[in-house]
Amino acid sequence: MKFTFEINKARYRDTLNNFVRVLGADAEKLLREEMRLFLREIIRFTPPKTNAQGRKAVEGDIQKAIGLLDQNSFGRAREEVRLPMRELIRRRDNETLQDALREMDGAYWIVKTFDKNDHISRRNRRGRVRRKSFVMTTDRTAYNRYVREVKGRVGYAKSGWLKAAEAVGLPLPSYVRRHAGYAKGGFEAPTPNKLEIVARNGSVKIPNYERTVSSALNSRRMSVEKEFARLLRGGKTRRASLAGTIYSQPASMLQ
Repeated sequence: MKFTFEINKARYRDTLNNFVRVLGADAEKLLREEMRLFLREIIRFTPPKTNAQGRKAVEGDIQKAIGLLDQNSFGRAREEVRLPMRELIRRRDNETLQDALREMDGAYWIVKTFDKNDHISRRNRRGRVRRKSFVMTTDRTAYNRYVREVKGRVGYAKSGWLKAAEAVGLPLPSYVRRHAGYAKGGFEAPTPNKLEIVARNGSVKIPNYERTVSSALNSRRMSVEKEFARLLRGGKTRRASLAGTIYSQPASMLQ
């Protein structure tokens, strides 16, 4: 994924040009400010919203792909069913459990040793599992270890923006920063001869990433248009790019 300010978003581009032409903004600083604010928006639109939301989604997807049979299973079953089934689970008698489950509801259940490929093979191109399978395991230790491992990857899609965010001073939460050095992404700063900023995110698992980028850009476009109109009416700003102009107010950094 690549984003650059040289894009076909005429109103957004024209308003930024007016910040320079009409208000006297420093073009390089303006681009850095806008990249910082744009990245804040695109990271907000890149799932998950929070680490907790991502961890919950991971666990739910794994449960769809391969369910865990343990001593909490069959909690609503009658005692004459619950106790024998839990004993089979305790002994990890997968073959007998499998036969019993199939006899109970007629579905083609598979009870087997835990295999992470039962999850991996059922993920779609965005890394999600959409349909529940009939695969179960009694290997609680291996199952929980794998769940913890995959939960540790939450934030990877967002972390593709990490290099760009660091370059423009945008702080990111720890569950995103922990992937530094692993996620693919990049940043190219503007120069006097090339007034362009490029941010790249190499993740292929951002759902509907075109819509994500478009939503972030539209959000920034509307904000910039409102700010430009406000400044023309005599408003003030803390933008470093407008420091020293009649529109500035005392502040060293854009908040």
